[in-house]
Amino acid sequence: MGITMTNIHSAIKSLVYYGKYNQLLTEDDIPYALNRLADLCQLDVFIDCEIDNAYKTNRPTELIKPLIAYAKANHLLAYDSVSQEDIFEAKCMDVILPRPSELNQQFFAKEHVNVVAATDFYYELSKQSNYIKTDRIEKNITWQSKTKYGTFDMTINLSKPEKDPKDIIKQKKQSSKGHIQCLLCKENVGYSGYTTNVGRTSHRVIPIDLNNEPFYLQYSPYVYYNEHCIVLHKDHTPMKVSKKTFKRLFDFVERFNHYFLGSNAGLPIVGGSILSHEHYQGGRHTFPIESADVLTSVQLDDVTLEKLYWPLSVIRLSSKNREKLEKVAIKLYHYWENYSDESVGIYSHTDAPHNAITPIARYQNGTYVLDMTLRNNLTSDAYPLGIFHPHQVHHHIKKENIGLIEVMGLAVLPARLKTELYAIIEALTNSTPLPKGLEHHHDWFKTLQDNKPTSNIKAFVYQETAKEFMYCLEDAGVFKQDDQGQRAFDKMIRGFLNA
Repeated sequence: MGITMTNIHSAIKSLVYYGKYNQLLTEDDIPYALNRLADLCQLDVFIDCEIDNAYKTNRPTELIKPLIAYAKANHLLAYDSVSQEDIFEAKCMDVILPRPSELNQQFFAKEHVNVVAATDFYYELSKQSNYIKTDRIEKNITWQSKTKYGTFDMTINLSKPEKDPKDIIKQKKQSSKGHIQCLLCKENVGYSGYTTNVGRTSHRVIPIDLNNEPFYLQYSPYVYYNEHCIVLHKDHTPMKVSKKTFKRLFDFVERFNHYFLGSNAGLPIVGGSILSHEHYQGGRHTFPIESADVLTSVQLDDVTLEKLYWPLSVIRLSSKNREKLEKVAIKLYHYWENYSDESVGIYSHTDAPHNAITPIARYQNGTYVLDMTLRNNLTSDAYPLGIFHPHQVHHHIKKENIGLIEVMGLAVLPARLKTELYAIIEALTNSTPLPKGLEHHHDWFKTLQDNKPTSNIKAFVYQETAKEFMYCLEDAGVFKQDDQGQRAFDKMIRGFLNA
C-alpha cells in the first residue's frame, strides 16, 4: 500500500498522540517524539498537519501500518520480511514509551499501594506498545474439551510467525559475539534485533529479587494465557532445578500472590525451548491441573503430600509452613533424581542423568502449593525422541516437547492444524477421502470415519484432537495410569516417605 508525504506526517502525529492519549508520554514529550519518528522515517523535518481521532484507541496496530508501509516503500527495512517489519515497529513504539528507569519507578510506586495494580499497569503497557501482539494472538483458535482427567484448554497457535528463510540465512551470517547471548538476556532491552531478527527496541523489564538474586520480570510477546509472564535471571546461566529453584518460586508467588510461577525441567526433551538461560514462566490463569482429582493423600510433618489423577505423574505438596514445604520439596527432588524402577522402564542414569522435575508454585489463602511433575528424558531405538515423550502415533497432532504449559493441561498445537482440521472436517462431512498432503493423518482419519456422528462433526473432530493431546500427555507420564504404573508410583512414594 502506498503512502504520500502528507500521510506519513499524519501517521507520525497520530502515533505520538496515541502515546499521549494512553499516558505513555506527556505534553512535554510531544516535540521530541515527533522529531524522533521523523528521523526514523528519514525525513528532514516533521511538518505539522491535521489528524482525526483514530489515535483514541488502546491498540496501535492500525496506526503503525502506514509507518511500516512507508518504510517498505522507501527501502528503510534491511529486507522484506515480517521480522524486519516488527523491528521497525518496535523502534517506532520505543519513541513513545517511558525509559526503563521511568517505567520501574511507576511500577514500584503502584506496587507499594497494590501489587495487582502494578502488574495490571505493566501488562497494559506491554499491550499498548504492541510488544504483546494482541491482534495476532486473537487469531489463535481456542476451545475446551472434557477428558477423563478434567477439562483441557486447547489452542492452535497462529500468533507466532514462522521463521522466514531470509531471516534464517541472515542470522547464520551474524556473529554470536556480543553481550546478547539469547532472546532472554536482559541486554535485549532496547536492542535493534538485527542479529536475533526479533524487534526488542520497545522491550522493557522490571528488576526483582528472588532468593536475594537478581531477576527480571517481563511478559511473553505471544501470551499463551492471561498475563503470561517470564522471570529471567540477570546472568546468562543454564537452566537447572535445585534447592534455589523452590526458594525463588515461593519468593515470587509470595510477592505476586495473584500469579503462579513454574519451571521447566533443566534437561533436553523434558525441558523448555531455551535451556541456556535460567528462567521461569508464570501468570494469572487457572489451569486444568489445579482441579485434578486426588488419588491418595498423606501427611508428612506439616506438609500434605497428594498423588494426583493426571496423565503425567504429579505429586502435590501443600502447607502453610513454607520452610517445611521447601525441605520436603528438596528432599523429593533429590530422591527422584536418583530413582530407578526397571519394571516400568525408569532409569535415573545411563551415560547421563535422566530424571528431572517440573515444579509449579502457587500461594493461595495463606497456603503454599507446589506441584512436582516427575519427568524422564530417556530415549530408545523404538522412541528416539524420548520414551516419555509424545509417541510417533500422535505426532500428526503434536511432536514437540511437553513443557511446563502443557504439563498444566493447556495444549499449544502447531498452526498447520488450522487448515488440516478444517480439511478433515470437510472430508468427514461430505464423506470424501482424506485430502492429498494430509497422509500423516491417515490412521487417525480412518478412526474418525469409523466413529463419526451424524451431526456436529466439527465438535467431534475438536474433541478427538483433545483426546490425541491427552494421549501425548499420557506418553510423557513416567508412571502410567494403569494398575502396574500406579503400583510403581505408590512404591516410589512409600520409598520417599521412608527415606
